[in-house]
Amino acid sequence: MVIALLGATRLFFALGIGAMLLPAIQAESGSPGVYTPSPGSAERTAIVKTLHAGDDSPQSRFTFRKFHVLRTGPRSIAYVQGEGPVGAFQAILERDGKTPWRKVWGESDGGSNSCETGAQHYVWALRRIRAYTPAPDAVFPGIVARTRELQRMAKADPELQCVGDLERSPE
Repeated sequence: MVIALLGATRLFFALGIGAMLLPAIQAESGSPGVYTPSPGSAERTAIVKTLHAGDDSPQSRFTFRKFHVLRTGPRSIAYVQGEGPVGAFQAILERDGKTPWRKVWGESDGGSNSCETGAQHYVWALRRIRAYTPAPDAVFPGIVARTRELQRMAKADPELQCVGDLERSPE
């Protein structure tokens, strides 16, 4: 009986520790369900291959600063931010079921677009992410504030050049 009681105490202690750690794990990712796929995992490899768009040369390596994925049922959305062979970039990718990942939005260094165009581009991205979660900053940190900033700048001076190259124009 004493052994059973000790076993039960250990189990409750372990469950208590797990319950205390769960909020810390969720806070690290920014939101329940948002995670970073491990380097070398099938999911991360598929996303990176999509970003390479068939260019697997050694010069086209990426260094990631952020790599977030959110899965909601059969659908998934990913946000990546990093450096590539031609400079800094950020992108949103989606996947539905077992279909391949596809890039649906992007911004990169170089070139420039107007604040008005940038605001439209960011509003589209924000709506897209909100279709997955009511907390879009958990997937794409800072998107809510950046969208508001671009909207304010567009009202003040719509032709001012304030964003880089934009990819996958809003539908």
